Amino acid sequence: MRSKMWPKRAAWWLSLLLLLVLYPQSGMAAGVTITNGPVWYDTTGGTIQAHGGGIIKSGSTYYWIGEDKIHNSATFRDVVCYSSTDLKNWKWVSYPLKTTSAAELASSKVERPKVIYNASTGKYVMWMHYENAADYSLGRVAVASSDSVCGNYTYHGSFRPLNYESRDMTVFKDDDGSAYLITASNSGGGANDSLASFKLTSDYLNVASFQGWVFQNGHREAPAIAKQGGKYFMITSGASGWYPNQAMYATASSMAGPWSALQPLGNTSAFFSQSTFILPVQGSSATTYLYMGDRWNSGQLGDSRYIWLPLTLNGAAGTAALEWSSSWTLDAATGVTTANGMTNHALNKTATASSTATGYAASRVNDGNYQTEWKASAVTWPSWWQVDLGAAKNIREVDISWFMYKGSEGYYQYKIEYSTDGTTWTAIDKTSNKTYGFTSDSVNFTARYVRINMVNAVLWNNPNNWYTPTLYEVKLLGN
Repeated sequence: MRSKMWPKRAAWWLSLLLLLVLYPQSGMAAGVTITNGPVWYDTTGGTIQAHGGGIIKSGSTYYWIGEDKIHNSATFRDVVCYSSTDLKNWKWVSYPLKTTSAAELASSKVERPKVIYNASTGKYVMWMHYENAADYSLGRVAVASSDSVCGNYTYHGSFRPLNYESRDMTVFKDDDGSAYLITASNSGGGANDSLASFKLTSDYLNVASFQGWVFQNGHREAPAIAKQGGKYFMITSGASGWYPNQAMYATASSMAGPWSALQPLGNTSAFFSQSTFILPVQGSSATTYLYMGDRWNSGQLGDSRYIWLPLTLNGAAGTAALEWSSSWTLDAATGVTTANGMTNHALNKTATASSTATGYAASRVNDGNYQTEWKASAVTWPSWWQVDLGAAKNIREVDISWFMYKGSEGYYQYKIEYSTDGTTWTAIDKTSNKTYGFTSDSVNFTARYVRINMVNAVLWNNPNNWYTPTLYEVKLLGN
């Protein structure tokens, strides 16, 4: 009996083996997990140094090109190039541009390198913000080109485009091959008071025309551009130095504008990040747009972190949305993203507070809207906000969007307190916090009541705490 069954079993196993070899992804998840917050390492174990950068895809490979800040300085060291096929595992490839590439790079600042490919010339063209090493008085762009994406770039010099100042910038290549420069400039109100829009020459090595001012006198910087559904989207940050602030977006039907009014994106601090690039991931099943941001550490720039999040763009409606996720899954082959699966147990549950200013109800903190806030009735510290989850829930992450005023003037010292009966409380002490605008704390407790106890706010530009205790959004995530 055994000998008669064996040929059938052998044939079945052989068929299965052939299926696995020919279709290795059939029925199998091929996604990788993107984790926001920790240090990211390349495949050799070195810290990824691609700050202020962007990504270009060539064939099936993605190339991430950014600033090397390993020396913890704003001065130029290298532009770095990494490669990946899954957007998670990055291999160091080369230094396409170095201090020795040109005399004026020996003592300089080179920021926000972006590379686009020119199909007519066969050249990869890199645009950058250029300054001298001492300050930010030059306000120039710099251009370099190469025959290969990570090859040695020929430096073509720095200049003010059509004699306009240029600082934080990006370049964008449209579907028809036209390319554009969007840069923080000066329309008469001082450095970085407005964004300037330029169309590039056909070889991408210079600017052909000035298209006009964007968000004039709006003091926006860190532009990033994408196109979805025939609509152009531009994300920018406010001008607050190394500190985070509320990201905003606008839309247009043409790169020449006009651009719509600015709308808020994400929370009050862009989840403690600053925009640098929007990456379209065109997969076999979907096209996903990734928000790429830098979480700057001004005191140790080489330790600045990367914040990548799925970005929802709707060209038909002209809307964009950005939600925080400490970790999420991306399948670069299919373009499919998967959330971490946790539930916000605080959403729309009964909330109370130690005091409440008129029109700023405690319920605004857990309504799912990053733009509504609870405010205490006076400048009284400490103050608290509390939510009743209705039943005991296991909480694994506490995300708090804090009050900010045009940037990051203050950080909160706080405690996360929890209770099963509303009488006996256990505290998680976060009074050592020095993070502006947004905190995401990994926890593990089970409770019905959770309280955010705001002990103090520390203002970096003012020794006196004049803040009124305020919260914009609290999410209590668990399974």
